[in-house]
Amino acid sequence: MSDVLTLKGRDLTSGPHAPCHFAEAVTGPGVGRALVRFEELDHTRNQELGLSLLSSLGPVLAVYPGDGCWSDLTVNLTVAPERTHGVGENLLHVDLVDRDRLPRYIALYCVRADPLDGGASALADLWHAADTLSATDRALLAEPVFSYYPDKHVHGVGKSLDHFPVLPAQVDGGAPIRFTAKAHPHLERGELLDTDEPSATAAAFGRFVDAAVARRSTIRLMPGDLLVFDQHRYAHGRMPLGEGQHHCDAGERRLLRQTYVGAGAFGGTR
Repeated sequence: MSDVLTLKGRDLTSGPHAPCHFAEAVTGPGVGRALVRFEELDHTRNQELGLSLLSSLGPVLAVYPGDGCWSDLTVNLTVAPERTHGVGENLLHVDLVDRDRLPRYIALYCVRADPLDGGASALADLWHAADTLSATDRALLAEPVFSYYPDKHVHGVGKSLDHFPVLPAQVDGGAPIRFTAKAHPHLERGELLDTDEPSATAAAFGRFVDAAVARRSTIRLMPGDLLVFDQHRYAHGRMPLGEGQHHCDAGERRLLRQTYVGAGAFGGTR
């Protein structure tokens, strides 16, 4: 279950101060997360209104300019189940984890839910997960010794960092937590690390993964839902889709659209 703040799209997109109330809700009572529900399923208009709301948080990015601001998250039965377009669990992670201008917010708009009742979106509060770690683990994760495979053909998100820390010096929203559970098996093999103590660092990262999973909540998006979250604080993922996807036509399977927002002028609050 999820405790994400739920808002009505109609209330946010009309009136003299729209969409400032949305930004105030996300950064205030929403503690970096909000679910906007559009009652009318005019997806083109809803996505346009969504961009207006998101622009109150910062610059909306066209990370993949060929797609425009919104990119499709489809279901592809030929890719590995754990991948973005797969049918299995997509582990908790932060998008573009290695980029020096890592986007602050991600927005997911639901066009079609999984007809087989799976595919819930997952969020995990990395600030709270980090609080549970020992001082030794936090110190290991704050060392700039980590690397990850760079995404290709992305724009507006800076350069790929050769090495970076997982935890910033201060966990307060001023800098991102660069986390992806997908790195853990590589770290256990001594890969993606530039340190004399890879086993200790990998073990600390594994405990961080466990702490994040323990704080995971899920929400199954329905058509017209817009989920927005601060990925400097929250990792996200996908729970498995319902079994039997091959029995569904491509035009019936789950379809989300995703966009990114760059860092705004404000920091986070605990």
